[in-house]
Order: sequence, then structure tokens, then C-alpha cells
Amino acid sequence: MFAHNSSLPELCQLCEVYDIVCIQEHWLLPFEVNMFSQLHVDFLSVATSAVPIDNDVITGRPYGGTGIMYKRSLSHAITVLDVNESRMTALLLHTVHGPVLLVNVYMPTDYGTLECAEEYMDMCAKISVLYAGCLLVMGDFNCEYNVSSRFYDTLLHFIDDNQLVCSDVQRLANAFTYCSDSGQHTSWIDHVVIVVNA
Repeated sequence: MFAHNSSLPELCQLCEVYDIVCIQEHWLLPFEVNMFSQLHVDFLSVATSAVPIDNDVITGRPYGGTGIMYKRSLSHAITVLDVNESRMTALLLHTVHGPVLLVNVYMPTDYGTLECAEEYMDMCAKISVLYAGCLLVMGDFNCEYNVSSRFYDTLLHFIDDNQLVCSDVQRLANAFTYCSDSGQHTSWIDHVVIVVNA
């Protein structure tokens, strides 16, 4: 999660180490998302906002808001995709081995309603429609892998239907990506899924 100003130093530190940085749940307004391209001199970005600004008063907590920061030196090999979805950003990275579709997601949370289950399935379908060649999807899936949850079957079908593997689960053990404020509850809800033969 991106906490508006308090996370800026951490994002800059990530830019010193990595060529591509993915951000989920940033809560920025539509006219603020360009700030990701101004954080580091060597980086550009693509980002979406989940904050509706069609009213004079902004209320509630926005769900979504994602961004991908990438090194300027990669810009000649990147095609930004307009996915028209606040829960994901996507770009096509043209490599010597062929194109790689990079999708950064903030998937819906399970609140026990039919609506959120349908929204989760809809997001999986939207990613699958974009899929061509090599696919790399990362971000907050709001679903623990191999743990009984309502979204697990949907996530598993998405992975199987697109011949993907959950790379982080194969490479790490006893990890967690979320810790409650009290420190009493942890879960592993952020994942990296990739084409099996990529």
C-alpha cells in the first residue's frame, strides 16, 4: 500500500535497486498520479486512480489505484496499455525473446457478497483478455494461495486457464505480505504469477 507522502522515500529507494516498481492502493487523485514520473529522475510511470472526482466532495475509501514505475532507459521497449480499469495498470515490454505483458493489480477483497466475488472473476477475465505471448501478473491478489478462501478457486482457475504458476509461492517459504496493525494477524496475499515456460 502506498501511504500518500510517507512512502515516497521508500519508493525512491526501490528505484535505486530495481528497473520496474509496482504500486497498489495508492489513493491518489486522477490529477496526482503523474507524481510517480516525478519521484526519481531516471523513472517514468503509468498509473490509474480509483478516486472518483465527479462530485465536489470526496468521501469514503477508494479501492484500487495502481501504478508501474519503470526506468527511462526502458521506455523505447515499452508500450503502455490503456486498460480503463482502476484496479490495474498494464504495459507491454518488448524483449529479444518476445513481448512480455506486465500487469499490476489490486484485486477485490472478499466481503462475503456476491458482488465482490463477481468483481474478482471479472478482473481475472479482464487480465486474460489482455494476455498474448508471455504474461507476468503481480500485485495484491487479496487471496492466500493454497489457503481455503472464497477467491482461491477463482484464482486457481485463472492460473490454470492461462497456464501460469504462482512464482512467489514456489520460491519462498513461510512468507507474509500483510501484517495487521496489532501484529496479531499475517497473511500472504500478494503474488507474482507468470507463464510456466517463460
